Amino acid sequence: MADTYKPMFNRTYLKVLLWIVAIAIVFLSASGRDTNRYLNIEKTENKPVYFTEPDDAEILSVQMIFGLGPALSDEHKLLHKLLSRRLQNVLISPSVTRLLSPVQASLQQTLQDDRLTLLFSTRTTDTDQLNQLLPQLLQALNNSDITTATDAEWNRLKAELYLENQTAENRLLSAFTGTLSDTSSVHPLQRFPAWARNIFSNHNLTLVISGPDAAAAARILAEDLPSQELARQTLSTPASFQQRQTLPTIGNEAYALAGLSLPGRQSDTFMAQLIAVKSLQQTLPALQPDVSTRLLWKSLDQQGYFALLLYGQRPPADTSALTQLNRRLLEATDSSVISATRDSIKESFLERMSEQQAQLGLLNTLAFYRLPTDYISEFADRLADTSDEAVLDQLQTMLNTNNQQFFYLPAR
Repeated sequence: MADTYKPMFNRTYLKVLLWIVAIAIVFLSASGRDTNRYLNIEKTENKPVYFTEPDDAEILSVQMIFGLGPALSDEHKLLHKLLSRRLQNVLISPSVTRLLSPVQASLQQTLQDDRLTLLFSTRTTDTDQLNQLLPQLLQALNNSDITTATDAEWNRLKAELYLENQTAENRLLSAFTGTLSDTSSVHPLQRFPAWARNIFSNHNLTLVISGPDAAAAARILAEDLPSQELARQTLSTPASFQQRQTLPTIGNEAYALAGLSLPGRQSDTFMAQLIAVKSLQQTLPALQPDVSTRLLWKSLDQQGYFALLLYGQRPPADTSALTQLNRRLLEATDSSVISATRDSIKESFLERMSEQQAQLGLLNTLAFYRLPTDYISEFADRLADTSDEAVLDQLQTMLNTNNQQFFYLPAR
């Protein structure tokens, strides 16, 4: 007689197993994906000094961050590049090398759109040495020959930028950003020495310290820095608003750009701006095939901008045509798009922040913009707290033709 088949699992067991799996799925979904282990980031009271002590860190890093003001106009971009190039020569000079050698330290610079960072790295944890060394470095920067004989280098940089601006997109962007701040009547090279000296001062310095004994180093280094309220630069005032400009033609295709100035990275509206911009990127294809678009957005130190570059078969040639396109975009970017975009931003951020190195990479941004120390760990909550209404308000501001400046580049 054949053996009776006995299943490995009976029906009751399988039902219980399915219920357990279902409950686990619901629980994990409700609790979200944020299982990241976040750095403990701290800030020295009333001083622009942020610090953290990652696990197993062997190297002490001190980021010396100097605010430059937002590089929006061509003139400001050139000033930033000139400073960076002249500074590089100082960093490899014998005077700086002699300061770094005793502690076997390295010094590297990074230039961003609104700040310059000197990354000082060493294995020493002697806070007394650091307390003497960093002021000496600042003194070496201020005493260096960084501001003389700059004419030739300025002209080279200006020629490079001129070549970059020969494309339609860059020409339009240059015309637009040139209106976002007043251009001084004084030649930039005449202003360069005083501007550069102000950059490398304690009043314009933010510190980010990470590594072993970072708390002790932060406490010592913060002593010579002014209070946070003093460490802010004044921004130049916006230039006069020009509703519409037509630029000289340079090619066989027509292009247009519509843009407006926005509050900077420290603004309470930043999160709504972020969701609005990412949502618009999803709906821009709605204008095709007649019009192709590219979205340009910067949120810098206390100032930024939003712009749409328009090209293709029939880009708008006047503000009445632009109004129709803006209305189509606004209608397409509804609450369902905003909600999906918010979720996408959250998932992407949590995935990136699962690595401690990525969190360390954000410290520079967090400190320079004076963001809360829990900004990284609470980012998902801040996204969730930004309502659809706040995002729609931003979209209506960005896509209101009355707020926008319009630049047209006709075809030949």
